[in-house]
Amino acid sequence: MAPWLTEFFPVRAGLFQILIANTLILNHNGISDNHRFESVGEGIVSNLKNHRGIQSLIVGTLLLAGIAVQPVNAQSSGKKTNVKQLNVQADKLRDSFIRQSADIARRYSDAGDYEKSREMLESILSIKKDVPGVKEMIKQLNEKLMSSNSSDFEIDAARNWSTPAGFIAKGKMVRIQSTGAYDFEIDVKTSVEGLPDATPMKDLAAGIPPGALMGIVISQEKGKRKLGKPFKIGEKAEYVPKDDGILMIGLNLPAGHRSKGKIKVRISGYIRRTAN
Repeated sequence: MAPWLTEFFPVRAGLFQILIANTLILNHNGISDNHRFESVGEGIVSNLKNHRGIQSLIVGTLLLAGIAVQPVNAQSSGKKTNVKQLNVQADKLRDSFIRQSADIARRYSDAGDYEKSREMLESILSIKKDVPGVKEMIKQLNEKLMSSNSSDFEIDAARNWSTPAGFIAKGKMVRIQSTGAYDFEIDVKTSVEGLPDATPMKDLAAGIPPGALMGIVISQEKGKRKLGKPFKIGEKAEYVPKDDGILMIGLNLPAGHRSKGKIKVRISGYIRRTAN
Protein backbone atom coordinates (compact mmCIF):
# COMPACT_ATOMS: atom_id res chain seq x y z
CA MET A 1 0.00 0.00 0.00
CA ALA A 2 1.31 3.45 -0.88
CA PRO A 3 2.58 5.33 2.19
CA TRP A 4 0.88 8.53 1.09
CA LEU A 5 -2.52 6.92 1.64
CA THR A 6 -1.98 6.40 5.35
CA GLU A 7 -0.68 9.94 5.64
CA PHE A 8 -3.60 11.44 3.75
CA PHE A 9 -6.32 9.53 5.65
CA PRO A 10 -5.84 9.19 9.40
CA VAL A 11 -7.33 5.69 9.71
CA ARG A 12 -5.91 2.25 10.31
CA ALA A 13 -3.84 0.56 7.55
CA GLY A 14 -6.05 -2.55 7.67
CA LEU A 15 -9.07 -0.57 6.51
CA PHE A 16 -7.15 0.71 3.48
CA GLN A 17 -6.17 -2.83 2.65
CA ILE A 18 -9.87 -3.73 2.55
CA LEU A 19 -10.58 -0.64 0.45
CA ILE A 20 -7.90 -1.43 -2.14
CA ALA A 21 -8.77 -5.14 -2.17
CA ASN A 22 -12.41 -4.37 -2.96
CA THR A 23 -11.37 -2.02 -5.77
CA LEU A 24 -9.02 -4.60 -7.30
CA ILE A 25 -11.72 -7.31 -7.14
CA LEU A 26 -14.18 -5.16 -9.02
CA ASN A 27 -11.53 -4.29 -11.59
CA HIS A 28 -10.63 -7.96 -11.99
CA ASN A 29 -14.28 -8.82 -12.66
CA GLY A 30 -14.19 -6.89 -15.92
CA ILE A 31 -15.02 -3.37 -15.06
CA SER A 32 -12.80 -2.25 -17.96
CA ASP A 33 -9.15 -2.49 -18.77
CA ASN A 34 -9.26 1.18 -19.81
CA HIS A 35 -9.63 2.03 -16.14
CA ARG A 36 -6.66 0.05 -15.10
CA PHE A 37 -4.55 1.94 -12.55
CA GLU A 38 -1.72 3.93 -14.02
CA SER A 39 -0.83 4.78 -10.51
CA VAL A 40 -2.47 3.93 -7.22
CA GLY A 41 -3.72 7.48 -6.71
CA GLU A 42 -5.00 7.95 -10.29
CA GLY A 43 -6.67 4.52 -10.30
CA ILE A 44 -8.69 5.22 -7.18
CA VAL A 45 -9.75 8.63 -8.50
CA SER A 46 -10.71 7.09 -11.89
CA ASN A 47 -12.84 4.39 -10.33
CA LEU A 48 -14.48 6.95 -8.08
CA LYS A 49 -15.52 8.95 -11.14
CA ASN A 50 -16.80 6.08 -13.32
CA HIS A 51 -18.18 3.50 -10.93
CA ARG A 52 -20.62 4.77 -8.37
CA GLY A 53 -20.73 1.32 -6.66
CA ILE A 54 -17.04 1.52 -5.93
CA GLN A 55 -17.47 5.12 -4.85
CA SER A 56 -20.19 4.14 -2.42
CA LEU A 57 -18.04 1.29 -1.10
CA ILE A 58 -15.07 3.56 -0.49
CA VAL A 59 -17.14 6.28 1.14
CA GLY A 60 -18.87 3.70 3.33
CA THR A 61 -15.55 2.19 4.36
CA LEU A 62 -14.17 5.62 5.27
CA LEU A 63 -17.30 6.43 7.27
CA LEU A 64 -16.97 3.16 9.16
CA ALA A 65 -13.34 3.97 9.83
CA GLY A 66 -14.36 7.33 11.26
CA ILE A 67 -16.99 5.68 13.45
CA ALA A 68 -14.44 3.13 14.70
CA VAL A 69 -11.88 5.76 15.64
CA GLN A 70 -14.00 8.57 17.03
CA PRO A 71 -15.67 6.70 19.92
CA VAL A 72 -12.26 5.64 21.23
CA ASN A 73 -11.12 9.24 21.37
CA ALA A 74 -14.44 10.37 22.82
CA GLN A 75 -14.27 7.68 25.50
CA SER A 76 -10.74 8.63 26.47
CA SER A 77 -11.64 12.31 26.61
CA GLY A 78 -14.80 11.50 28.54
CA LYS A 79 -12.86 9.59 31.19
CA LYS A 80 -10.53 12.53 31.73
CA THR A 81 -13.46 14.90 31.99
CA ASN A 82 -15.27 12.63 34.45
CA VAL A 83 -12.23 12.37 36.74
CA LYS A 84 -11.88 16.14 36.78
CA GLN A 85 -15.56 16.53 37.58
CA LEU A 86 -15.28 13.96 40.37
CA ASN A 87 -12.30 15.81 41.85
CA VAL A 88 -14.27 19.04 41.84
CA GLN A 89 -17.25 17.34 43.48
CA ALA A 90 -14.99 15.71 46.10
CA ASP A 91 -13.41 19.07 46.96
CA LYS A 92 -16.84 20.68 47.31
CA LEU A 93 -18.03 17.82 49.53
CA ARG A 94 -14.95 18.07 51.74
CA ASP A 95 -15.27 21.86 52.09
CA SER A 96 -18.96 21.53 52.92
CA PHE A 97 -18.18 18.90 55.57
CA ILE A 98 -15.54 21.16 57.13
CA ARG A 99 -17.89 24.15 57.27
CA GLN A 100 -20.75 22.17 58.75
CA SER A 101 -18.51 20.38 61.28
CA ALA A 102 -17.04 23.70 62.42
CA ASP A 103 -20.53 25.14 62.86
CA ILE A 104 -21.71 22.11 64.87
CA ALA A 105 -18.53 22.26 66.99
CA ARG A 106 -19.24 25.91 67.78
CA ARG A 107 -22.82 25.14 68.80
CA TYR A 108 -21.68 22.25 71.02
CA SER A 109 -19.21 24.58 72.69
CA ASP A 110 -21.88 27.25 73.23
CA ALA A 111 -24.06 24.57 74.84
CA GLY A 112 -21.23 23.62 77.22
CA ASP A 113 -20.53 20.19 75.73
CA TYR A 114 -16.83 20.69 75.14
CA GLU A 115 -16.09 17.03 74.57
CA LYS A 116 -18.54 16.77 71.66
CA SER A 117 -17.21 20.03 70.28
CA ARG A 118 -13.68 18.71 70.34
CA GLU A 119 -14.74 15.47 68.64
CA MET A 120 -16.23 17.46 65.74
CA LEU A 121 -13.03 19.45 65.35
CA GLU A 122 -10.96 16.27 65.43
CA SER A 123 -13.14 14.87 62.62
CA ILE A 124 -12.10 17.88 60.52
CA LEU A 125 -8.43 17.11 61.07
CA SER A 126 -9.04 13.50 60.06
CA ILE A 127 -9.74 14.60 56.47
CA LYS A 128 -7.62 17.74 56.29
CA LYS A 129 -4.82 18.30 58.76
CA ASP A 130 -3.93 21.90 57.92
CA VAL A 131 -7.24 23.71 58.44
CA PRO A 132 -6.24 27.03 60.06
CA GLY A 133 -7.24 27.52 63.68
CA VAL A 134 -8.59 24.03 64.37
CA LYS A 135 -5.67 22.80 66.49
CA GLU A 136 -5.74 26.00 68.55
CA MET A 137 -9.47 25.59 69.13
CA ILE A 138 -8.92 22.01 70.30
CA LYS A 139 -6.33 23.23 72.82
CA GLN A 140 -8.79 25.81 74.14
CA LEU A 141 -11.49 23.16 74.47
CA ASN A 142 -9.10 20.85 76.33
CA GLU A 143 -8.44 23.65 78.81
CA LYS A 144 -12.16 24.26 79.23
CA LEU A 145 -12.67 20.56 79.83
CA MET A 146 -9.94 20.52 82.46
CA SER A 147 -11.47 23.43 84.34
CA SER A 148 -15.21 22.92 83.83
CA ASN A 149 -15.68 19.43 85.29
CA SER A 150 -13.92 19.88 88.62
CA SER A 151 -14.51 18.91 92.21
CA ASP A 152 -12.70 19.44 95.49
CA PHE A 153 -12.11 17.16 98.48
CA GLU A 154 -9.67 16.62 101.36
CA ILE A 155 -7.32 13.82 102.30
CA ASP A 156 -6.68 13.14 105.97
CA ALA A 157 -3.02 12.17 106.46
CA ALA A 158 -3.97 9.87 109.29
CA ARG A 159 -6.02 7.72 106.91
CA ASN A 160 -3.54 7.77 104.02
CA TRP A 161 -6.11 7.40 101.25
CA SER A 162 -9.23 9.21 100.23
CA THR A 163 -12.41 7.49 99.18
CA PRO A 164 -12.37 6.66 95.44
CA ALA A 165 -11.84 9.90 93.56
CA GLY A 166 -14.00 8.85 90.62
CA PHE A 167 -14.30 6.83 87.44
CA ILE A 168 -11.83 7.60 84.68
CA ALA A 169 -11.66 6.48 81.05
CA LYS A 170 -8.82 5.06 79.01
CA GLY A 171 -6.99 7.75 77.05
CA LYS A 172 -8.93 10.62 78.66
CA MET A 173 -6.86 13.11 80.63
CA VAL A 174 -7.52 14.10 84.24
CA ARG A 175 -5.85 16.96 86.08
CA ILE A 176 -5.05 16.71 89.78
CA GLN A 177 -3.90 19.63 91.94
CA SER A 178 -3.16 19.76 95.65
CA THR A 179 -2.32 22.34 98.31
CA GLY A 180 -1.43 22.24 101.99
CA ALA A 181 1.01 20.45 104.29
CA TYR A 182 0.84 17.81 107.01
CA ASP A 183 3.04 16.28 109.71
CA PHE A 184 4.79 13.17 108.50
CA GLU A 185 5.53 11.13 111.64
CA ILE A 186 7.03 7.65 111.73
CA ASP A 187 8.80 5.50 114.25
CA VAL A 188 11.72 3.92 112.45
CA LYS A 189 15.00 2.67 113.88
CA THR A 190 18.15 2.72 111.83
CA SER A 191 21.87 2.20 112.22
CA VAL A 192 24.54 4.80 111.69
CA GLU A 193 24.62 3.65 108.04
CA GLY A 194 21.24 5.22 107.49
CA LEU A 195 18.27 3.82 105.61
CA PRO A 196 19.04 1.44 102.75
CA ASP A 197 18.46 2.46 99.12
CA ALA A 198 15.77 -0.17 98.74
CA THR A 199 12.30 0.57 100.06
CA PRO A 200 12.94 0.48 103.82
CA MET A 201 9.41 0.66 105.11
CA LYS A 202 6.45 -1.62 104.54
CA ASP A 203 3.63 -0.44 102.23
CA LEU A 204 5.61 2.35 100.58
CA ALA A 205 5.13 2.54 96.80
CA ALA A 206 8.36 2.00 94.89
CA GLY A 207 9.52 4.90 92.76
CA ILE A 208 7.41 7.48 94.63
CA PRO A 209 9.05 9.76 97.24
CA PRO A 210 7.93 8.91 100.80
CA GLY A 211 5.14 11.22 101.89
CA ALA A 212 4.28 12.39 98.34
CA LEU A 213 0.73 12.58 97.03
CA MET A 214 0.17 9.82 94.49
CA GLY A 215 -2.51 8.10 92.49
CA ILE A 216 -3.33 4.60 91.33
CA VAL A 217 -6.00 3.19 89.02
CA ILE A 218 -7.96 0.06 89.92
CA SER A 219 -9.34 -1.66 86.82
CA GLN A 220 -10.75 -5.03 85.82
CA GLU A 221 -8.97 -7.71 83.79
CA LYS A 222 -10.75 -10.99 83.02
CA GLY A 223 -13.10 -10.39 85.92
CA LYS A 224 -10.32 -9.80 88.44
CA ARG A 225 -9.15 -6.62 90.10
CA LYS A 226 -6.03 -5.12 88.55
CA LEU A 227 -3.86 -2.50 90.23
CA GLY A 228 -2.16 -0.05 87.91
CA LYS A 229 1.30 1.41 88.40
CA PRO A 230 1.36 4.18 91.05
CA PHE A 231 2.14 7.66 89.71
CA LYS A 232 3.30 10.78 91.52
CA ILE A 233 0.95 13.74 91.77
CA GLY A 234 2.74 16.14 94.11
CA GLU A 235 1.35 19.65 93.66
CA LYS A 236 0.03 19.02 90.15
CA ALA A 237 -0.23 16.24 87.60
CA GLU A 238 -2.02 15.63 84.32
CA TYR A 239 -2.60 11.94 83.90
CA VAL A 240 -3.85 9.91 80.93
CA PRO A 241 -4.97 6.45 82.11
CA LYS A 242 -4.15 3.32 80.13
CA ASP A 243 -7.33 1.57 81.28
CA ASP A 244 -10.84 2.40 82.41
CA GLY A 245 -11.11 2.22 86.16
CA ILE A 246 -11.43 3.88 89.55
CA LEU A 247 -8.88 6.52 90.51
CA MET A 248 -7.54 6.38 94.05
CA ILE A 249 -5.56 9.27 95.52
CA GLY A 250 -3.49 9.06 98.68
CA LEU A 251 -0.19 9.70 100.42
CA ASN A 252 2.80 7.43 100.14
CA LEU A 253 3.09 6.60 103.83
CA PRO A 254 4.40 3.46 105.53
CA ALA A 255 2.44 1.17 107.79
CA GLY A 256 2.37 2.27 111.42
CA HIS A 257 2.93 6.00 110.70
CA ARG A 258 1.35 8.61 112.97
CA SER A 259 0.98 11.45 110.46
CA LYS A 260 -1.46 14.32 111.09
CA GLY A 261 -3.05 17.03 109.02
CA LYS A 262 -5.13 17.45 105.88
CA ILE A 263 -4.42 18.47 102.33
CA LYS A 264 -6.85 19.81 99.73
CA VAL A 265 -7.21 18.18 96.34
CA ARG A 266 -8.96 19.33 93.17
CA ILE A 267 -9.59 16.98 90.27
CA SER A 268 -10.94 17.94 86.86
CA GLY A 269 -11.21 16.71 83.31
CA TYR A 270 -12.55 13.37 82.19
CA ILE A 271 -13.69 11.99 85.51
CA ARG A 272 -17.03 11.04 87.01
CA ARG A 273 -17.02 11.61 90.73
CA THR A 274 -18.21 8.96 93.15
CA ALA A 275 -20.10 9.70 96.35
CA ASN A 276 -17.86 10.40 99.35
